Amino acid sequence: MTPNQLSEFAWGLARSEKPFLWVVRPDLVFGDSGALPHSFLDETKDRFLLVDWCSQEQIQNHSSVDGFLSHMGWNSTIESLSYGVPTICCPFFAGQQTNCFYACNEWGVGVEINPNVKREEVEVMSGKRGLTIGSVIIGY
Repeated sequence: MTPNQLSEFAWGLARSEKPFLWVVRPDLVFGDSGALPHSFLDETKDRFLLVDWCSQEQIQNHSSVDGFLSHMGWNSTIESLSYGVPTICCPFFAGQQTNCFYACNEWGVGVEINPNVKREEVEVMSGKRGLTIGSVIIGY
């Protein structure tokens, strides 16, 4: 992920006005500018937790989780399906593309965004499309 991609994801999450947990591994961002903008941290301080690791299964199984932004690795995909969590799919390579295709086009439980995402796309789970995806999952 580039520093610009990180910033766009950050501002999309901030603009959703939802509380969120964000796992950002130290090796996730290329280059030296992997820090989140100070204005982002100030704006989200009361509804945001940043960690470098978490038990994904425990998080997705929690009743307060409304959505999951995922690279669509196999484990992430299976856990999202198992716990009924709507997914914003952002695949980067290999099998992630296939998992994303099925989640978005066959199962109707995800929405794909490009890795070169703009902040408006990250907000999608707060809108009508996010509610539709949640309804599909609840119907299973």
